[in-house]
Amino acid sequence: MENNIKIPKTRNGRATFNLIVDTTIDLFYKKGYFKTKIKDITDSAGIAAGTFYLYFPNKLSLYKYILMQFQHDIRRTIAESVSNVKGRFEKEKEGIKTFIQYSLDNPHAYNIIWESLYIDKKLFIDYYDGFAKRYERGLNPSIKDGEMHDVDTELVSYILMGVANFIGLKVLLDLGKNNDDIDEVVEQVMSIIKTGIFKD
Repeated sequence: MENNIKIPKTRNGRATFNLIVDTTIDLFYKKGYFKTKIKDITDSAGIAAGTFYLYFPNKLSLYKYILMQFQHDIRRTIAESVSNVKGRFEKEKEGIKTFIQYSLDNPHAYNIIWESLYIDKKLFIDYYDGFAKRYERGLNPSIKDGEMHDVDTELVSYILMGVANFIGLKVLLDLGKNNDDIDEVVEQVMSIIKTGIFKD
């Protein structure tokens, strides 16, 4: 396993491993990465210090594991939600709605993902670069199919990720108004994406 993480094979081992991960996610959310010590994790999880090191060599390796789990989980959740949706526009609409709901269900995700910018800037870059490259591969066929204008799909991937990220924050933190109806928020977002903002 990357970063010398040892994934246990036994049921009890997996339970302890998951306990460490879940406890750490909660602590990183409440205290942040830098203020959370390994002792905080083991004390909160109710395990011996040595048990931590059976699976993780250090706190950074655990953080990287959690970050990648979020990335995989978000991608998988969105991919599943749009798998039976026809048309790129409708896929984008469903994808944004799914991301917003994911943010509401996992409010700690924003904190932990964005903290990577201060833990190791390369982690932050790799996280969003990886997302953008996969996004771009999904957008390219829509140009060939005539669903999208002939645009720079790399740039579009960042634009759409930005929309999802900040609309997600708006709803999660209840910024501004009209955040109660996710469907209505997404309908308005997609209407703006489709028709544009500025007049000729």
